Amino acid sequence: GVAGVAVGFGAQSLVKDYFTGFVMLVENQIRVGDWVEVAAKSGLVEEVTLRYVRLRDFEGAVHFVPNGTIVTVTNRSRTFAYAVMDIGIGYRENIERVYLLLRDNAREMQADPVFADKILEDIEITGVEQWAESALMIRCRIKVVALQQWIVRREFLRRLKRRFDDHGVEIQIGR
Repeated sequence: GVAGVAVGFGAQSLVKDYFTGFVMLVENQIRVGDWVEVAAKSGLVEEVTLRYVRLRDFEGAVHFVPNGTIVTVTNRSRTFAYAVMDIGIGYRENIERVYLLLRDNAREMQADPVFADKILEDIEITGVEQWAESALMIRCRIKVVALQQWIVRREFLRRLKRRFDDHGVEIQIGR
């Protein structure tokens, strides 16, 4: 009797995995090569079956996520993404001057053959996001080809550091 109950619960979980896997495959929510977040795990999709999704995270760890545990799928690989940056500057800085430097930095990247095909639109500066304890936080984003957001973001920040240094703009950390 106990074995029958255990098999029944196991079968219920298995049926849920298969049903969810079937729906995900039919709706094309996840494909091999996508970067997704599912069931509190994120990584590159290596395999999608009716029972589970196999992900490899940034550190190389492999996660097998049973389909029945997936409630929400966040797919970062569809068509485009945004490289989002929160830039902390000193309270004494001229905000309009900083906006010009951000735009110049983005234009420089768009003109660079290495990044030209990764960047889809001009930078969008949404403005002062918050007054942090020791910084004005300015939020901006660049529309990019999917999965290029991290590369573009890192290069944008690298170049911006140099540009701010050249123009004497004080970088602050928001707390």
